Amino acid sequence: MIALRLSKAKILQACVQKQERTIEDFERGIAELKTQLYSQEEIESQEHRPSPERRELLLRMEHELGFLNYEMAVLRQIEAEKPLDVVDLGAVVVTNQRTFFISTSLERVEIEGRTVIGISQKAPIYQVMKGKRAGESFDYGGVRFAILEVY
Repeated sequence: MIALRLSKAKILQACVQKQERTIEDFERGIAELKTQLYSQEEIESQEHRPSPERRELLLRMEHELGFLNYEMAVLRQIEAEKPLDVVDLGAVVVTNQRTFFISTSLERVEIEGRTVIGISQKAPIYQVMKGKRAGESFDYGGVRFAILEVY
């Protein structure tokens, strides 16, 4: 199994890059929406006033951007070289079903043709596997996961 081990540094790098792209997309979307809202505010006509829905969308996007930046800070705290043998923040957890990276809720990243699922410490599946080691198992969503390796 060790020979097939994915580099935690590569997994972390892929997660950071995915998060950076997501943040950039949100920043771009927010800037475009602000431009639309503020340029419409300059128009005197009542019928061209920005809708409350657009303002609400802007607020939701700004809130989500704050959350994305928080998740980036979590990623930047992870030490890729730190060895772990229990499921905790920064651990790669290889199971008989999937490979998880305990970090942030990034869904999937592809590394060397393999899928790694990023999950946060708030995810229900993390709560079930927290503190477990290789050789232990857990049940989640009606599926039994056997932990093959934690690093």
